[in-house]
Amino acid sequence: MLSSVFKDYLITSATTSLLIVSLLLLTPLLRKRYTAKWTYWIWVILTIRLLLPFNFPFSSNLIEIQLPERQTINSGFQEGTLKETQVKPTIADQPIQAVVESAIESPSLFSIIAIVWLIGVMLFLLYHVVGYYTFRQQVLRWSRPIENKRTAALIKNVFVQLGVPPSVTVLTSEKVPNPMIVGFRKPLLFLPHEKYSRDVLYFIIKHELVHYKRHDMMFKLLLLTVHALHWFNPFVWLLVREASRVIEIYCDETVVSKQSLYYRKKYCEAILSAMQSPNPKFLALSTNFIGGKNAMKQRFMSILSMKKKRNGVGLFCTFVLLIGTLGVLAACTNISNGKEAIKPGTIYSSIDGDPIVAYDAGNSYSINADGTVSVSYRNGAVTVKTPLKLDKTRETWDRGISASGFFISEDKTAIVYNPQPDKLSPVHVLISDDMGKTWNDYIIQGAKGNELFIGFTSKNEGWMVSGHSRGVGSALNYVFQTSDGGKTWEEVGNPNDIYSEHLTGVGFSNRDIGFLGYRYFMDDGPVIYWTKDQGKSWGKLSVPLPEKFSQYKKDPLSPIFNGKEGIFPIALIDPETGVIGTIDLYSKDGGLTWVYDEKYDKLFNKAFGIAY
Repeated sequence: MLSSVFKDYLITSATTSLLIVSLLLLTPLLRKRYTAKWTYWIWVILTIRLLLPFNFPFSSNLIEIQLPERQTINSGFQEGTLKETQVKPTIADQPIQAVVESAIESPSLFSIIAIVWLIGVMLFLLYHVVGYYTFRQQVLRWSRPIENKRTAALIKNVFVQLGVPPSVTVLTSEKVPNPMIVGFRKPLLFLPHEKYSRDVLYFIIKHELVHYKRHDMMFKLLLLTVHALHWFNPFVWLLVREASRVIEIYCDETVVSKQSLYYRKKYCEAILSAMQSPNPKFLALSTNFIGGKNAMKQRFMSILSMKKKRNGVGLFCTFVLLIGTLGVLAACTNISNGKEAIKPGTIYSSIDGDPIVAYDAGNSYSINADGTVSVSYRNGAVTVKTPLKLDKTRETWDRGISASGFFISEDKTAIVYNPQPDKLSPVHVLISDDMGKTWNDYIIQGAKGNELFIGFTSKNEGWMVSGHSRGVGSALNYVFQTSDGGKTWEEVGNPNDIYSEHLTGVGFSNRDIGFLGYRYFMDDGPVIYWTKDQGKSWGKLSVPLPEKFSQYKKDPLSPIFNGKEGIFPIALIDPETGVIGTIDLYSKDGGLTWVYDEKYDKLFNKAFGIAY
């Protein structure tokens, strides 16, 4: 769950940085031509975008970000004669494990990075929140109400002029470096002293009340939150700095709006007079009447400029459109694992009751003696019981008809099952998005059968294939897809009219591209049918293999995808001894093309005596 949240923020941070940089580069030009009001609101929208990294799923990924292994097992299958209840490696796995002995241990590196990110967020917020409350208590301790009646009357007149209710308390405190508003629910306006001239005091109070009326403190809180969530991104630091400057410039523009040059000069003089501390300590949760040297120079130039600036509605709409476009870009971005992070393991399939090699990343399932199904994550570090209990007393269990399929990852766990496997009863799917803490059971309308496969290409996009025998070694298979995380499913096209045999593997790289692997029948295989248009049409996939494998029967297992990179395991079967192991096909374009690369199988081939 944490890894998924961090991934969303990482994608949003990376894509939004493009717009932050563009806006910063355009700032000098925008400052000359447009009022600060519109750049202010652009920064507000950008900040909200960084706070809410919600992305809508798309069928393909435009950007691939390679990160360390994400723990996932993609294993849809019909349980065969299940003699073992716990997923565990066989002797055939050991040579392959030697090839990938550098596979990431649990927890994954990405999970560790996510934990570091969360710790950074908490430390950042703790520093600023503690600093805020410490500062507030200190200035309150040394504060006192306004004592001079003429000063109090002037302050009251400014409140009335701006239509501000008297809920904002004005105090003096020698602990504040400059005039500022502190607080949210009960804001306090602090002055370092009362010894201001009438003009200076008027401008100070008006400036701070403009901040109050425009709820700039809430924007400051929003900026602090985003700064904490994206503390690792230097461009977000720049955003916070520039947005804070724009807050002050916009406030200045509001104070001097439609006023003469003389009025503007008096306002500048008031700012200079209030500069008790030329470089006050930055307090994220307060307004500051002044700022640093560069910021003050920009503010004075803006205040004294009598040039009429453009209305920025078009500018604002353009940037909102760009922000929306970046949201789409983020939705089409995939953070994936490298091929080397895929860790081999063993699952049990119904191919003549023999175990076959598939792939996992430390996640597994088990079936207790009473039929209760449990799921384990992170190499058994986390184990939870599911609500599913298979009926092991049914005589069909001994015939291998106890249909279920599993997809197990920390972000999404799905178990598809038929409660009455000896009948063509409706198929159910159990879904958990929080590593088994909570489960939802959904019925897949129209899905029947006891040969079941399931998988997800994103948290919302998934697929399921149900099949059932129609006699004489033949079977009918039906493909379903979901786009709402497994709540509802829709049947898409299938290749039953051109090929109808028992499945040995299923996999999709995205919503459009999918593969069905069939048990060898009339030829030695591998028999693979694939679609590039979400099941509207299917064709046979032919992949040339070396002559040395011609002596074996070949069953395609479920392909595994990590972004655009994919592995398609092919089980090699000796007619006399059964399954001897697997070879792998590789794809780097989401399954559009596949190749066999013998360099990845040298140790495997040597171990099994397969000569080059």
